[in-house]
Order: sequence, then structure tokens, then C-alpha cells
Amino acid sequence: MTKNIRRGELNYVKLLKDKNSLLDALTGMSPDGYAYLKGLLNYTGSSSWEGIKAVPPGSFLEDIIELFRCQTDIPLELPLVAVLCHVSGFLNAVGAQYEIGGSLQAPRLWIIALASSGSGKSYAIKTVGRWLSDASGNDAVPQLSGASSAAQFVANVAQCPRGIWFRDEFGQFMSQVQNLQYMEEIKDILLRAYSGDPIERKTKEVQIEVREHALTILGVTVEDTFEKQIGAESLVDGFAQRFNYIHAKADPERPLSKFPIYFENMDSPEIQVPFQRLRKTWLHLIGRNDLPDAVFRFDEDALQLFKVNFRSLFEEANIPASFFRRAMFSVFSYAVVFHVIAGRMGTTVGTESVSLALRMVALHLDHARQLLDGYGLSELEKVVRKVEVLQKRYVTQGRELKARDIISGVREIKTAGQAYSILDLLNG
Repeated sequence: MTKNIRRGELNYVKLLKDKNSLLDALTGMSPDGYAYLKGLLNYTGSSSWEGIKAVPPGSFLEDIIELFRCQTDIPLELPLVAVLCHVSGFLNAVGAQYEIGGSLQAPRLWIIALASSGSGKSYAIKTVGRWLSDASGNDAVPQLSGASSAAQFVANVAQCPRGIWFRDEFGQFMSQVQNLQYMEEIKDILLRAYSGDPIERKTKEVQIEVREHALTILGVTVEDTFEKQIGAESLVDGFAQRFNYIHAKADPERPLSKFPIYFENMDSPEIQVPFQRLRKTWLHLIGRNDLPDAVFRFDEDALQLFKVNFRSLFEEANIPASFFRRAMFSVFSYAVVFHVIAGRMGTTVGTESVSLALRMVALHLDHARQLLDGYGLSELEKVVRKVEVLQKRYVTQGRELKARDIISGVREIKTAGQAYSILDLLNG
């Protein structure tokens, strides 16, 4: 994975002038936003990465992915994250945790899937939920209900403190949380849900406090409208930065014309054989008596694998700590989820599961960069590269690069604030 990150390698594309661009948002960005942005500037990713590489061979996840591949044109990233979140939500519900650094954490996942309109987002999630039901066909994973007010949201969390929350049109929801005053309190509640701090709401009428909670979130949204709903500054700042992003792209090898009706011949052997196999494996998983209140731990080789990747990526790319730790933290949750999906018994997580988790996080990093390209990340890379060249020339001449030199030497830079912000990205 260390070859996937090359410090200072920047792309050149057409300059974007949208007022919602990262360049325009740079001067008002928080330190946390700077750290996140600088991390993605330094992460170039791997052009050969494919999501299927994060699927444990022979698992029920592989069966589900294959059924969607053969029977639908739905992007496979959608059933992939739906299954991962279902397993994570189940582990949350039964009180499973993992131990790392002397503390216990729930294997929660926070994912936003972006897909085009009409790509089958809701259908994929509902189908996966139906397939991963209990033996009676009921939900096997408690599901949090959404709400349009903080009071109702906290009440819903009190009723379902552990499990999963699926939310369609998540971009619209995030926009409301950030822009509507009566929704601002939900943002604080979600930040507490992420950190594991007590969730509470106390008024004259009601007092609610939820101390033991673990929620996995899967938000799906239309990619084309997401940029309009979430500004560049909001995207790289604290709240939105806590989500892992994934693009669900249409597969040109599976055009819509091939699949007028999804899973049309459900009783056929080519569907029933893998379907019954995945159902049997899933029912075995939710029936395991070693998972309730389990504490997963990572063996020494697994920890070493994580540490090697952590150190090499951090040192090689000079990614700021606040961004890097947040991006890598989900490795442990993913590793526990993959350990269970692969059917491995016991609570000791090995290198195979950590390796898959590292691949999944790499996929998220790649897709986060793709998302920010729409906000002008490539534009910003172009500008940073120009300033970097200018700075090297000044150093060779024994001169110090000033903001006024950047404004006069790089036409895209219009203000001293932008110039200082670019210098901070280069030198901070």
C-alpha cells in the first residue's frame, strides 16, 4: 500500500471557478478542515483498486455480491456496504466490542454511498435487509428511525441505542443539519454518537440520557446533487469528515437493458443455491452464542500489520495526524466485521481480516479524493503545484516567498488570504 501514496505528485486539469470550490473555501477553513484536506492532497491512491478485493472469499458477502452482479445492473458497492453495515449493526446490537490501546470500542461504521439517480440505492439496501433477516423473516438488526427534530431523534436513540440507521437522501439531511437552526442540535447528538459520549437532552418537559449506545450509519444520496447540498468547507470539516465515502458507479459491462426485472427467476437453481447458502451462513452467524458481549482482540501479527501500514503511510505521505488517525481508525471496526463475515470463530482477529480492512479504508480514501475532485480538489492541486514550483525558485535564489509574490506569480490566487492558506498547506 505504501506505493499508493506519493507526496507532492499533483494532477493538472481544467480550472474550476465555482464559488463553492475548495480554493474559495480555503481562507475560512478550520484547522481540522485543513488537516483533512492536506491528507487527501497527499493521498494519490491506486488506479487498479477494485471493491471486490475487500470481499472475503467463500463468504455469504461474496454470494450476495455475485447474485447482484448476475441478476441486476445495480452498482456492487451498494450491496457491499449494505452487508458490512448490517453485520456491524448486528454486532452493535449484541454488545460486541473490540479492545485497542486499553479501551473498548464498538465496531460501528459510518458510511455515505453516492450513486446516480435511479441506480437502485433503496432497492439494494432493502433487498440485503430482507435476505439478512432472522429465521422468521423479521429484522435481525435493530434499526433506528429518523426524525425531523432533535427531541424526536434523541427519543428514537433512547428506544434503539444499538443497531443501524439507514437514511436515504442523506445529502439533504446533512444540509438541513448544517443550515437549519432547529436541526443544529442533531449534529451535536451525532458527534456524541460517533465518539461514544453520553447522548442527552434535558428540558423542562423531558430528560433523556443514553450512555450505552453504538450506532452504525449508512447514508445514501444522489451524487449529482450532493455538491449543491454540502459546501466544500462543510465537507472537509469535522462532522462530514467522520464519514467514509464510497462511489457506486454503474458497470458498463452490466447495462440496464440486460435486466428488465431484477431476480426474475428466484426459484431457479442458479439463484436458489447461493441464496440458500448465504441464508444458512447468516442464520448461523446471528445464532452464535460467542458474539453477545464479546470482546475482540487483535493478535500480534495483525497489530504489526496495522502499525507497519500506519507508519509507512504517515511518514511517506506526511499526512496530518488529525486526518490520518480518523481515516485509519475504522480499520479496527472493519477488521472485526470481516472476521465475522469470513466465519472465523473466536474473538482473536488475525492478519487476514486486518488486510481486508486496510483495503476497504484505501477504497474510501480513493473515493474521498474522487468526491473532492468535484469541489475543485484537482484545481487546488494545480494551484498548489504552481506555488510549490515558485517557492523552489525563490529558495534557489535565496529569497523568501511572500504572499504578494504568489498573487503576482499565480493568476488563480486573488487574495493574500488565499496565498497564506496555500503556504500553510505547503509548509504547515
